[in-house]
Amino acid sequence: MQREIEVKVLNINPKEIEEKLNNLGGKKISHEFQKNYTFAPKEGEFEHGYLRIRETEIDGEKQYIELTFKRVESDNDFRVNNEYTVNIDSVSMMTKILEEIGINLEYEGEKERISYSYKGQRFDIDIWDKKTYPDPYMEIEFTNGDIMDEILDDLNIDKKNVSTESITELRSKLNM
Repeated sequence: MQREIEVKVLNINPKEIEEKLNNLGGKKISHEFQKNYTFAPKEGEFEHGYLRIRETEIDGEKQYIELTFKRVESDNDFRVNNEYTVNIDSVSMMTKILEEIGINLEYEGEKERISYSYKGQRFDIDIWDKKTYPDPYMEIEFTNGDIMDEILDDLNIDKKNVSTESITELRSKLNM
């Protein structure tokens, strides 16, 4: 199990964020293209999490396919995910298996992700296709939540733009 402590920063300009991270000495980690499939039980939703398949491509080359269940815990300032991940080799076969046990595809979407490291934290700038989510945002994964205010100050980010909502929750607010 992997544990993530994260927030999303909404209302960003991706180029400005990249420029700020570069000027502060941040290091670019990767530039990926992902296809994400989010699943839900036929009757409702998972009580405290969600199930996702992710296909990742870097530099035009397919990397891996992962099936992840994220069990979500919330804290006032952060979203805490306990992630259970396995590699699979077929989206279509895994989707069929999930359908057979009563779990259906809720939505799929493609996104571009540009990732940086700064002060030991990870920054993922996410730009989804417009039908999945219309606005870019940045996820910050913290190894040390105590430096959140420092990081936000370094990047001149207003705390009112910080959210602990999942992509599904953000989509729901837009009636997507």
